[in-house]
Formats: sequence, structure tokens, C-alpha cells
Amino acid sequence: MTSNGSKFKIEDLYIGMEISDKNQLSNIYDTWILLVKGKNDDVYTVQFIGRETNAESDKLFAQGNVVCPVYNDSLELEGDIYYEE
Repeated sequence: MTSNGSKFKIEDLYIGMEISDKNQLSNIYDTWILLVKGKNDDVYTVQFIGRETNAESDKLFAQGNVVCPVYNDSLELEGDIYYEE
């Protein structure tokens, strides 16, 4: 399944899913999503979904794939952050 333009929720994703633009994942926060893109492809394939990276996700890099990690931090939604000293 390839979806063009629509934004996804975490419930929509599955391993092997094809997406056309990694910006379709911009509404998913605090989750690592690793996309693999073929050298001559215009489509990304979801190969890892998780709260933390692990040995499984590390293997994707070790295999010489073109890997595009996506992580949107929910803290960025809060705007300015002030730290007390």
C-alpha cells in the first residue's frame, strides 16, 4: 500500500508499508521509525517502529541500506523550554 500525501497515525503503520513522503509521519511523536529507500526508488518502506532503537534497527544500517530515520520529539511541541538553575 502506498499512500500519497495523507498524514499517518502510529496505528496506521506496519512493517513493509510503503509511503511516498517521510513528511507523512510528522504527526507521530516519540517513536523511532526507520524507512528504507531503494537507490532507484521514489518510495520509502517502513522497516522498524519502536520507542527505542535496538539491535534489530542497527542491522538495517549494517546491511548497507539507504536508511532514513524519523523521530519527532513531543518536547518540540511545547515551544520554549526554560531551565531553572
